[in-house]
Amino acid sequence: MWKSDLQNSLIKPPQSKKIPLAETIKGIRQSRSLTLAKLAEQSGLSTSTLSRIESGQLSPTFDTMQKICEGLEISIQTLLQSGPVKTLAGWRSLTRYGEGKVIETPHYRLELLCDDVSSKQTLVFRATILARDLSDFETLQSHSGQEQIVVQSGTLRIFTEHYTPVDLHSGDSFAFDSAMGHALVSLGDKPAEVLWISDLQTGH
Repeated sequence: MWKSDLQNSLIKPPQSKKIPLAETIKGIRQSRSLTLAKLAEQSGLSTSTLSRIESGQLSPTFDTMQKICEGLEISIQTLLQSGPVKTLAGWRSLTRYGEGKVIETPHYRLELLCDDVSSKQTLVFRATILARDLSDFETLQSHSGQEQIVVQSGTLRIFTEHYTPVDLHSGDSFAFDSAMGHALVSLGDKPAEVLWISDLQTGH
């Protein structure tokens, strides 16, 4: 019996740590002596939306997080990073399977990989595409930067401004300008899994 228990413990993936976005956003806002109304003005979001995000009643989309960062005058990396951060000229970073910090939005589950280096110019996620239809999105999302996805499993459809939708399968790769409206939805029985790379050098 103990051998079976040991084997189960060895193959069970570690529990990912969720990033406390609500507390982090509120803490940064307060540290800058900004009221909700002032942050709303600077971010282009409504006061009620910001209040619901800070209270944990609303999960922000990645596009919304980007607007909040613009209002706070910080980079998206600063918002998502927590814990020790390396600033060395020569560096390396490791995230064990299932141990990345997790961001959950209404459309995607994003596990942040190798984020403990401040000089790193990209964000890399292991992403699960939760959205099932374009109607799940109020609007196509857009923000500064460039992105690339590599499909790990499943099938998905990517919608972009100016172009017809494209279906992607395991092994396919797709790159695009983040300023162009975009949305990803899963097509199969199970949510698609992708490696998602975001170049956000244009941030603060």
